[in-house]
Amino acid sequence: MDFIAIDFETANSNRNSPCEIGLVRVEDFEMVEKQSFLIRPKDNYFDPYNTFLHGISESTVENEPEFDEIYELLKKDFESYPIIAYNASFDISVLRHTLNLYDIDYPETNYSCTYQMSREVLKGLFSFKLDSVCKYLGIELDHHRALSDAEACAEIAIRIFKDNEVTSFEAISQKFNLRIGQLSKGGYRPSAKKSTRHKISDLEFDDSDFNPDSLFYGQTVVFTGTLQSMVRKEAQIKVLEIGGNCSRGITVDTNYLIVGDQDYRKFGEGFKSSKMKKAEKYLAQGNSIELLSESQFLEMINND
Repeated sequence: MDFIAIDFETANSNRNSPCEIGLVRVEDFEMVEKQSFLIRPKDNYFDPYNTFLHGISESTVENEPEFDEIYELLKKDFESYPIIAYNASFDISVLRHTLNLYDIDYPETNYSCTYQMSREVLKGLFSFKLDSVCKYLGIELDHHRALSDAEACAEIAIRIFKDNEVTSFEAISQKFNLRIGQLSKGGYRPSAKKSTRHKISDLEFDDSDFNPDSLFYGQTVVFTGTLQSMVRKEAQIKVLEIGGNCSRGITVDTNYLIVGDQDYRKFGEGFKSSKMKKAEKYLAQGNSIELLSESQFLEMINND
């Protein structure tokens, strides 16, 4: 099984602002090359929150090359291997938007997502954030540094592929119920779950505006607790607008339980709402439900 695992860190909320890339080349299930580069974004503007996450700032990259120079060094890998990323919707979006910024053709390749694979095969987890999965699997991680995240992504993929006897990239589709994403000079096709649901009871939306790149696309979302950023109906509409589904209660079909930040902090102290308890019950029965805080939900929605 050959592929490259990639990870981008960005300077701000714009998808064309990469400030670091990590790339790990895997051949026959072995990591054979690891590369990382700092990148100076074209406008070199850093949001303080992004800097807080990864520690990279304007001064860190002021003498580093821009993405077009870095891509020339990595172009052969992107053109020769399929791509794996953890939350591929984000990293592939960064790649596409930045290639667009520099008027560079997309590579002709396929890609897939270890986040989605993990949700399919790792049972009993209440969070599928990269650091949570790494802790569960005993993988060392310096989170939000591109090379460490790319190495972790590669290691997760290698373990999942071996455990599920996946020996070719094409087999991902059958084993994990995932549509393989494609990049080409003419555009791209997103990686996504094969079966998606678009039945909306109260409101109707134009499905041409849906975002298949979003983690919430085709997924059923339930909210609990008081949201601080917006009223619950507004949050539900955001999910519906990108092609997700909302439900009032926890069922076997629930994919995400979003907890208001205030209650999420209490959850860390042992508090559990009735919805949290019910989600844990279904999780113990083998259903895949992920708990997200309001802040994590906002970050994912704002990145779509």
